[in-house]
Amino acid sequence: MKNLLIKNFILIFLIGSLGFLSWENVFAKDYDIYVDVDDNGSEDGSEDNPYKTVAKAIQEAEEEDEIYIEEGEYNENLVIDKEVSLFGADLKGVVIDGQIEISENVEAQDFTVDGNFVIKSDADIIFDNLIIKEAPDIAIDAYSGNGEIVVKNSTIKRSGSKGFYIQKGRDIIISNCNVYSNEEEGIDLRSNVDGTISGNNIYENGESGIELIVSDSSLEIENNVIKKNGSSGIAGQYYEDLDEEGEINLSGNTMTGNDKYGFDCSRPQGGNWNSDFWMNSVKLVGNNLTGNDKGEINKECGLTQAVIKKEATEAQIEAQKKIREEELAENEKEEELQAQITKQNRQKTVQENEYNLNKLVVSKKKLKEEVILEKEKIEGRSGLVAFLIGPNYGAINNIKEVASSFGEHQAGFDEIDRKLIETKNHKIVQTELEDIVNFVQEVNDLIVEKDSKFSLFGWVFRIFK
Repeated sequence: MKNLLIKNFILIFLIGSLGFLSWENVFAKDYDIYVDVDDNGSEDGSEDNPYKTVAKAIQEAEEEDEIYIEEGEYNENLVIDKEVSLFGADLKGVVIDGQIEISENVEAQDFTVDGNFVIKSDADIIFDNLIIKEAPDIAIDAYSGNGEIVVKNSTIKRSGSKGFYIQKGRDIIISNCNVYSNEEEGIDLRSNVDGTISGNNIYENGESGIELIVSDSSLEIENNVIKKNGSSGIAGQYYEDLDEEGEINLSGNTMTGNDKYGFDCSRPQGGNWNSDFWMNSVKLVGNNLTGNDKGEINKECGLTQAVIKKEATEAQIEAQKKIREEELAENEKEEELQAQITKQNRQKTVQENEYNLNKLVVSKKKLKEEVILEKEKIEGRSGLVAFLIGPNYGAINNIKEVASSFGEHQAGFDEIDRKLIETKNHKIVQTELEDIVNFVQEVNDLIVEKDSKFSLFGWVFRIFK
């Protein structure tokens, strides 16, 4: 009776757990390939048996596959030569430490790169919610070509050179990013680059916030906060062999506290521009260019800013809001340290739960082995002996005593399952629980079968056993 109650309780628990899993799966996104550096099982790229490296996942991926990367630190350089998408489990919890070279269209989001991206000619990329930091050289280096570079909602910081280096021919969208503390320019654009740079915070870079070659470029630079950079807020460049006019529209930007000008014009290799080159190429409307060490606009540009005669445009209000927000962002180092401590504590808790799970699995295995030995005694009794004196009642009683411990193991698995519900070990717990149910059912059926058969003198042995 006791075993039957245990069995029914476990079955009810399993039905409830499976019901929860089915709802969870309704909302969970499925990916083509999974990666988990901490997994110790076999590798086939499935959710249950993920690859241990991102490089292996890319190698085995087919075109347009989506790759999911579990939390952990991946110390590897990547070469992405096929069209894939990379999705991290957590922005700061997934860290790829190395260089990522891209030669095909790639989408990436929700992870950190301690290193840099090299984007070969004609590759389209979409980066969303990434942190790219501590690059030894250029953080995002996009070679000349026809591909589109889209980077949004991301942080590019503390590179040993430029934050962005976008070479000619590219189309760009850089929006809502924080670009700061890079050794050279925050964003460096060569000639013939088209697109938009909007809503970014670009500050405390070693040289200009944005540097660009005007020739044959068409850019909308709007609603950015560009402050405290080592040179100018925005520096336009002219070269004699790149003397075509551009179409550079600057509106609603706040450029303040820079070491030179809000907007600067220069000719790095000398030469003379036409008197109307800058007037025809650059339009400034409604920008806040105050508080720069050498003034608002370099007089050599021959430019004036069109001032909107209102107390403040919506764009300027938003820009001031961003400045206040960025004052808080300067405490990011302390936040990152706290995040590391939290991650370490979480990993410690996961390890403790996994250790307890392994202990339960081993203990349950020993119980099964004890039951199997008694089961063999029961099944080993010949038909004639069983007819005369009945089944091996001693073995049956031993099984009942041992099997009662399965209820305690079920409670232990139940407790750990609540802690591991969002990890890969949740399925291990479910498998162990199901194994308990099946094994108890099998043994119970055997006992019922043997105990119900007629024997001449079995009642005597039943009394004394």
